Amino acid sequence: MPPGHSVLQGLLLMARMRLLPALCFPPALQVRWSKRLLRSSAFSLIVACAVVFAPAVQAAKKSQSLARQIDATLRASPAGRGFWGIEVVRLSDGEVLYARNAQRLFQPASNMKMFTISAALSTLGPDYTFRTTVESSAAPDSAGRVPDLVLVGRGDPNLGSRVLPYQYNSKPRMPADLDFEQLADQLVSKGVREVTGNLYADDTWYVYQPYGTDWAVDDLYWDYGAPITALAFNDNSLTLQIQPAAFAGPKAQILISPGDGYYNVVDDVKTTAAGTPTKVEINRFPGSKELDLWGQIPIGSDGVKEGISIQNPPLFIGEMFRKLLEQRGVKVDGKVVVREVTPAEAASQAEPQKPPQRVVLAEHDSLPLSQDVKVTLKVSQNLHAEMLLRTMSRVLDNKGSLDDGLGILNNFTSKLGISPQEVQFAGGSGLSRATLVSPDALMTLLKFDARQPWFQAFYDALPVGGVDGTLADRFHGTPLQGRIHAKTGSLENVNALSGYMNLPGQRRLAFVIIANHQPLSGAETIKVIDQIALQIYRQFVNSPSRRGDSAWAPSRAR
Repeated sequence: MPPGHSVLQGLLLMARMRLLPALCFPPALQVRWSKRLLRSSAFSLIVACAVVFAPAVQAAKKSQSLARQIDATLRASPAGRGFWGIEVVRLSDGEVLYARNAQRLFQPASNMKMFTISAALSTLGPDYTFRTTVESSAAPDSAGRVPDLVLVGRGDPNLGSRVLPYQYNSKPRMPADLDFEQLADQLVSKGVREVTGNLYADDTWYVYQPYGTDWAVDDLYWDYGAPITALAFNDNSLTLQIQPAAFAGPKAQILISPGDGYYNVVDDVKTTAAGTPTKVEINRFPGSKELDLWGQIPIGSDGVKEGISIQNPPLFIGEMFRKLLEQRGVKVDGKVVVREVTPAEAASQAEPQKPPQRVVLAEHDSLPLSQDVKVTLKVSQNLHAEMLLRTMSRVLDNKGSLDDGLGILNNFTSKLGISPQEVQFAGGSGLSRATLVSPDALMTLLKFDARQPWFQAFYDALPVGGVDGTLADRFHGTPLQGRIHAKTGSLENVNALSGYMNLPGQRRLAFVIIANHQPLSGAETIKVIDQIALQIYRQFVNSPSRRGDSAWAPSRAR
């Protein structure tokens, strides 16, 4: 076979498949070259085209090689029995480098949060702040009396023990109720000495829909399934600690903080001999304030620590605030009353009601939204994402409802060019099992975000491999440590990882990996996902650069 014959045949085939432009292979030349392959003038042009389009040929080979590697990885593991959706894109020009089931629908788990956060940054802006106030229908009289007090929540998700700005692994801020202590101090400084009527915990900024669509019943008593309220405290959760007694036999010690005494604890956890296994079960029926614990915990154990949800957060906050006032000498003559707007009441209102005219006696303004975004994505905080969905509804449409928030999300994705057939939103956090998205929809979102003026706030909020957030313990000692900024996702039989991967030379890939219907444990599936992520990196780390292929200034993606 003459030199260059096979190269020419391959290039002719690519031309006929319209993978190379007519400049290199116009139809007339294709016919002539098919008859006389090595005519010198034609061969010179072929060589030139081969040089120009070598990167495209190399990229195609790398994609095929990656496909073989991923196929081998899945065949070697029971994970291959599950359903996988993967897409890899060069961010500079939107070129799809690899795709697997990219148009199929998947449960995204907490990858859903990226849609909610992106919509909020786009509509509310990274500088949006949350405002919490204490108000009364009248100013204090000469004796310091007010007819009532109204503690008004407006969606601030960070009133509690978390240190802000976010710091990975920071110790809780103490006391947890510091923000409410400061509100109480402001009241005292305004001369308030007695509340002759009730103390109202006002949760009406949202429609009362404390739980999401298709949440599991056993989600509701853990911190990740805490009720969604506009007046919130400490992620609407408490910390439950179970410690063994000093010797075998007695029951374990149960501590709940903050708010010890809120739950009626039925303790049947026994202290056992050193070396015996720890087995503790926790249960609370929806709507109940009885917390049942049973099992065993050995001497010398570090104990068991779990986050449990607050049954009625506004009432809890109202009672807590009343105690803070009484500690400062402010007498509350009436009761703590929670104000809510049910879905039926909201639907019956022809026009959204205007807030009543009241005197603001104390207020707290949050840090900018960009700081809460970091909390929501770094630690995958479900409550914050769900609150943000309803905050968008309240701010943009004066409704504060789940359905309206979902409508805002659908409008947002539609403007990105995402087809309604590619997304099915049921909540803002991904906890709902009814939420479905395609990898291609997630990729469209990632490409859109990378072109926005607020992208740095979004990018900085993503967990970093081997560094912080939910990726702190992954990719240690690998080339991806510090090079991957991505959102994790986890539900039963579902795991996901999507975000950005930085290559040398300021090149950046966007990627989506979602695994559904997994027969493995979450930890085992995560190992497979991480292996695939590393295969993606190693496959494209030495890819030739394209003009404008910069991580910091990506061009408009397709």
